[in-house]
Amino acid sequence: MSLDDIQAFLIVAKTKSFSAAALRLRVAQSSLSKRVQRLEQHFGTPLFIRHGRGVSLTEAGTVLLARSEQLLQDIEDIEHDVRGLVTEPAGLVRIAMPPATSPVLAPMVFARCVTDHPKVTLQLRESTSDIIHQWLNAGEVDIALMYNPEPGPDIEIHPLVTEPLFLLAPATPKARALARLDLPKACAIDDLARLPLILPRSPHSIRVLVERLCAGNNIQPNVLFESDSIRSTKGIVEIGIGCTIFSRSSLATEIAEGRLQAIPFKSPLLAWTLCVVHPRRDNLSLAVRSVKRIIIDRAMALHRSGFWRGGRIHPEVPA
Repeated sequence: MSLDDIQAFLIVAKTKSFSAAALRLRVAQSSLSKRVQRLEQHFGTPLFIRHGRGVSLTEAGTVLLARSEQLLQDIEDIEHDVRGLVTEPAGLVRIAMPPATSPVLAPMVFARCVTDHPKVTLQLRESTSDIIHQWLNAGEVDIALMYNPEPGPDIEIHPLVTEPLFLLAPATPKARALARLDLPKACAIDDLARLPLILPRSPHSIRVLVERLCAGNNIQPNVLFESDSIRSTKGIVEIGIGCTIFSRSSLATEIAEGRLQAIPFKSPLLAWTLCVVHPRRDNLSLAVRSVKRIIIDRAMALHRSGFWRGGRIHPEVPA
């Protein structure tokens, strides 16, 4: 039983087709069939049921699928850790960032990494914190930035900067006339029960925060529409459809140009914390530790430049 045969089995199991798997692996279908047959001979039982629509797993195949996925992940982790035990950082480091931070911080991290650690290859993924959390749990990223991450036994969380959230409302006269909003100078949590809100779906960190605070005040937030895209949401708010809740730093251009207005909250609890997060391990690879230091250093530089205006830095973040 070889790793190549296991990998071939996995691709067939996921594509549910020998022909599709052969295309993905760029091998002849006959060669792929032989690999799977070797496994079936080794275990003494069929792994697939062949039919006109492709293949499906037998009971033995289902067991092998679950165990082999973990096996290959363990081998990848071993290779990743061993390659990292060198005097010079080298190898692939998979990072993830949220859309609110990635467009500004990621270029700074990449530029510094190219200069300081040319043997490190970065792979960037971008999504909301709940999706990034799934990637971490699945072992698909090595280090991440997340807003308000949920604690867990398998991850380490180091707060980086706490930033206040604002009620973002339309600012142009035409949009304000359409919205007919009675906007306060400072927003209370109770105001969220009457103002028309456009919020991301749960479990987005902002939606979870708003619902928890509203529940604590025995009110229901007035969610008019749901949108997971801040780019789309800001456009919807700009034309006067409703309001949203987000950080001011991410929409500084729209606010400065008079397309959106940022209204502060009275409660300091309307804030989110950007954290450095990575799997809990006794020894992170040298490459991951080096990239972690770069992320923290560039985030501090971003804070000094005024990007997180009003944000509170957490200087105790370990490098």
